[in-house]
Amino acid sequence: MSYELKKPYTDEQRADFIVEYNHNKGLKIEETESFIFALEYNEIMENGVPVIDSKYEEKQAEIRKAEFELAFFNTSLGWIRRSVTMKDGSTKSFLTDLLPQLIAGIPVLAYQLPDFTKDVNIVDYQQKVLVTNEFLQECKNQLYADFYGISPTE
Repeated sequence: MSYELKKPYTDEQRADFIVEYNHNKGLKIEETESFIFALEYNEIMENGVPVIDSKYEEKQAEIRKAEFELAFFNTSLGWIRRSVTMKDGSTKSFLTDLLPQLIAGIPVLAYQLPDFTKDVNIVDYQQKVLVTNEFLQECKNQLYADFYGISPTE
């Protein structure tokens, strides 16, 4: 439920409201003729009043999907994380640091496509799979596509 400050208010009250709800809590500020509102994440303004955005969950799913697709690439073995964390806590690029060392038969972690309608723990979607020659070629094609912006067959 949104927060509101009814007009008239002082400049100090307005500033305090914005600091509290926008700067400290990250809420969106909207002003009307009679009020200043701090909207919850799932709210939008409609005809001058805050309402629950009926498409909020759909928008959140689209954001989660887009973020996932930036962090992973798809292969025949499943989705592969682009940036992987090693046992010592360091991070490496799968395609540039690990791919050259891979051979068929070695296990790697792949991920199933998660349910984007929920905020999930991605670890629940991981599985060990064995590297195949097809997978190695797909990874090389992905690296090529990342560098040139096109697949090698184009």
